[in-house]
Amino acid sequence: MQITLFAIRFTEGNWKEYEHVCSEKEVESVVDSANAKARERVRHWMPQDADYLAGASAVFNAARGPEESPVEGDMLVYSVEVDDQVAGRLPAVNICWREHR
Repeated sequence: MQITLFAIRFTEGNWKEYEHVCSEKEVESVVDSANAKARERVRHWMPQDADYLAGASAVFNAARGPEESPVEGDMLVYSVEVDDQVAGRLPAVNICWREHR
């Protein structure tokens, strides 16, 4: 399984788009988290796209600074690609666009 995440990351004083292909260990972590999210949702769990997005967010999102004053390395995952399936959250993309105007 290949998982690629798309995020915005605070680097050098600006929010920048970030793309990351997960290592095998990171894939395991995201899948474990997605399975946990699926189990919270339904009894007979089978992770859906939204579960993988929530799993990647749980593993990779980082907020060391407050929202109004982010610090180097803060990151928000807004989309994840699992093999050929993509799941995303548009509000974060809009934040990214606003920051780059």
